Amino acid sequence: PLAEQRRIVAELQAVQEKIKALKEAQAATEAELKRLEQSILDKAFRGEL
Repeated sequence: PLAEQRRIVAELQAVQEKIKALKEAQAATEAELKRLEQSILDKAFRGEL
């Protein structure tokens, strides 16, 4: 039935949006982790830790 197909499509679109948001959050977290790691290494080599 068409109504069920539309419901399924809407559900899949919602899941795709969540996946996209999670991928973006993961990329941002990964970038922040790299910056943090570099900052810690910089401080360690300068003797600030």
